[in-house]
Amino acid sequence: MSIIPNFRPMLKERDEIVPIKCKLIAQYHPAAALHNPRLWATLLEDWEHLPEHVSADFQVLKEKDLPTSTTPPMSLDTETDQAGSVGTWSVAFRNESGTLCVVPFNGDRHLTFPGTIVMHNAKYDLRELRKTHIKVSPNMVHDTMIMAYSLGLGKQGVKDSSKNDDGGKMTGGLGLKYLARRQLGMTMLTYNDVKDCPELIPEYNARDSVATYLLFEKWIDQMPEFYYRIDRPLLDVCMSMEDRGMLIDVDYLTEFAGELDKRLKEFDLPLNPNAPQQVQSYVYGALGVEPWKFTDSGAPSVDDDVLEVLHDPLIDKILEYKAIFKEKGTYVDNYVRAMDEEHRIHPEFKQTSTSTARLSCARPNLQNVFKRDDRVRVRQLFIAPEGQSIVRMDYNQLDYRALAALTKDDVLIQALAANKKIHQVTADELGISYDDAKTTNFALLFGAEAWTISQSLHITIEQAKDFMKHYFERFPGIKRFRDMMTAQLKETKRVVGYYGRERRIDAMFVENWRVQQEGLKEGVNWPVQNLEAEVVKLGMNDLHYRHAAPMVCQIHDELLFEVPTTQAQEFGHWLLEYVPTIVGEINGVSFPVEVGIGKNWYEAMQKENAIK
Repeated sequence: MSIIPNFRPMLKERDEIVPIKCKLIAQYHPAAALHNPRLWATLLEDWEHLPEHVSADFQVLKEKDLPTSTTPPMSLDTETDQAGSVGTWSVAFRNESGTLCVVPFNGDRHLTFPGTIVMHNAKYDLRELRKTHIKVSPNMVHDTMIMAYSLGLGKQGVKDSSKNDDGGKMTGGLGLKYLARRQLGMTMLTYNDVKDCPELIPEYNARDSVATYLLFEKWIDQMPEFYYRIDRPLLDVCMSMEDRGMLIDVDYLTEFAGELDKRLKEFDLPLNPNAPQQVQSYVYGALGVEPWKFTDSGAPSVDDDVLEVLHDPLIDKILEYKAIFKEKGTYVDNYVRAMDEEHRIHPEFKQTSTSTARLSCARPNLQNVFKRDDRVRVRQLFIAPEGQSIVRMDYNQLDYRALAALTKDDVLIQALAANKKIHQVTADELGISYDDAKTTNFALLFGAEAWTISQSLHITIEQAKDFMKHYFERFPGIKRFRDMMTAQLKETKRVVGYYGRERRIDAMFVENWRVQQEGLKEGVNWPVQNLEAEVVKLGMNDLHYRHAAPMVCQIHDELLFEVPTTQAQEFGHWLLEYVPTIVGEINGVSFPVEVGIGKNWYEAMQKENAIK
């Protein structure tokens, strides 16, 4: 479906209304959903819920016409000029008579906006404004991209499709062009429209400001409570972490690179471990494993979650090779490129890139540093400056605490209250080894069925079925939760998290049985992953706003801080006592943390450096 404008108006002088007229024309190509079956959910929603056209007519004013006595909500959008400075920018607002107005600018201004400012992808514009004398209070910012994410809009893959060649007119997640079309019936100019026509940039920028304002106006009264408690305040938390960055040990980085090169040359494998099709052929062909996890395109997955549950010598070698290869390409090469002059890296923490509400990390991605880091100590790369220490805080068994809180399983709750390791509890309850219990817990947590259990534990299908029956008899709350979620998914195709976040499970809209099974597994596990994410983010918000805690990084369940060495012990003890009180208990389950201190991230992880 695309929107075809009747004409393209240019910005006019004051008192002239700029009409934006458009009509909807259905032109989705069915092949799009054949290549990506999950796309059906987005296509169906667009077909069944066509946007009610919202008037985007606006009046162009001059700078002197900005309101001064009262400060209405304003949207702001910036463009960067060829020199890397702020070029064209504009604000949009409604005047006292309710007319939508735009004030265009170019370059720096000595201006302060004390009221509510709305932006789309606010990080970009806020950082552009830092180069200028234009002052915006971070606490007064609304980001319509985050608002859309909080409302569960867009497809599950929330990548901004407005940068694609189709300008976001086909399908998209949270890009402004797509949301304006989908929510407002607006046709937007794209970068391709204006890249060779600089005279169109003022219009391009003004339409972005107008679309941002109209989206805010449409959504502000619909925003859920967790938007104000979690999502909106998290913007400044993430930007502060990004600004601080993490210090890299350059000497160790050089040594580290040489060691990785040496180890990679020692491998002699019969297949290319970096070729998914070759690994798929071995896993699902030679080994005969039945697929239980799939990629977005529907192909059987060979990611680490799948390979790690297979007990096979070649698979073990493949995992080891991939780990070291990833360390070389991901860490060494990316970190060298990303370092600033002070040897700090400043990764981007994204709030809107996962369906579960977890934060993601990019340029470089610190969240893919291996949890089990005994082969090559990647975490030794990340150090504290002279006179400071790294304080590492990790939520204790957060995945199983979230599972226990949602399933209300008495065995899990009692075990966690006694601070027992859930894998050991499972081993004791079922009479199996710790490793088998670990494999079973992870497999069943991700919705695995009898075939996968039989492959993982090297037992027959019938034995696996008996095993699963016994497992759910010992953990009845988990079984009740899975059954309840399965029934809900089949009926509504949606899931709702503990704090009210809602997500559509796109795989449930596909008639293919295998894709639907994938959706059921995803949907059953979603609330657990979501609760984990919300607990961490609530902690981050509290520590940032109430205590100005110097966070430098977030990695799933971990938070890292740079603290003066003389204060590190006291700060660590305080974290141990205080952080569990932020969320408190959920259905009888608390969320304690573990804390360690070191000169670098690796040292802070070691048991001997943990605070008791």
